[in-house]
Amino acid sequence: MPQSPIMNNSILHIEQCGFLTTLQDCGRAGSLQYGISKTGAMDQYSAMLANVLVGNDECDAVMEITQSPHRFLFLKDTVAAFTGGGLQPQQNKETIPLNQPVFIAKDTVVELKQQREGFRIYIAVAGGLKTDEFLYSHSTDLLIKAGGFHGRPLKKNDKVETNQQLNHTQQQLLEVLRSNAEIKLYDHSPAFKTKTIRVIAGAEWNYLEAEMQQQFLSGNYIISSQSNRMGYRLKGDLLKTNQPCEIISSPVTEGTIQLTSSGEMIVLMADAQTVGGYPRIATVCAADLSLLAQKKPGDEIQFQLIGLMEAEELYLEELNKLQQIKSVIKRLDSAS
Repeated sequence: MPQSPIMNNSILHIEQCGFLTTLQDCGRAGSLQYGISKTGAMDQYSAMLANVLVGNDECDAVMEITQSPHRFLFLKDTVAAFTGGGLQPQQNKETIPLNQPVFIAKDTVVELKQQREGFRIYIAVAGGLKTDEFLYSHSTDLLIKAGGFHGRPLKKNDKVETNQQLNHTQQQLLEVLRSNAEIKLYDHSPAFKTKTIRVIAGAEWNYLEAEMQQQFLSGNYIISSQSNRMGYRLKGDLLKTNQPCEIISSPVTEGTIQLTSSGEMIVLMADAQTVGGYPRIATVCAADLSLLAQKKPGDEIQFQLIGLMEAEELYLEELNKLQQIKSVIKRLDSAS
């Protein structure tokens, strides 16, 4: 008997795929000194939220989908979560709610074609998604073609597999949702319409005179079409420095705002290089990197300067929300 082309651990078959869909986790930590980009989900919070909602570890691999039409066939009963923005998932022309665990039955076709606020949507399934590991991370590095799904974006007719069997909590979650119960654990509406991006002063903030600093904070900037996972190029009033606009190549990271010699700014994102030779005038605070990742070319943003302590508190608030959801999911075990 010929072997079925669909393996037992395949969870979904891609029937239609948009222009950039990859498998990502929390990123490739500890390799920046070797010139290896961090990569990882652009909207880290949405990716972690999707995992927590289905009972996975926060940093398991998820699917990151950039706003464009997609269609998936689910190959077995599963618990899934859709988070982020950009697209509204549907099954049988019925809306699938975002930011909560949902039951997806075997042979269900899920479509993502209706646009909504935001730019990137994330899919997590209970048990995680199987990926290639590279330097202790499962994220796709598109530059060196490593990690994720064979180091490349997903495409039509790819089959994505689950990483492991469901644990007891996930089995309970599956049974509860299969009975048509609804579990709502997240009541915070993503602020995708918010234009304000909070930043802290960078190492070369004082390269800007007071007038230029005020211009940076009061200006409106448009995300250019020359933007991608490596960085967002901004269009707006040009900034001038009080000294030559080059520095000795120095460490940069996701969120670093570089000021180029032309007076334009580039905000480095998840796939950013590890060093740069432009002044680092500011850094996007970790809590707002996810918001920035949901902005698309043509969107307008403004900057607000905050202190390091406030930035840390904002980030800890987000982590606390995830831990609260995680603890509720785990209670399914004790309730069974």
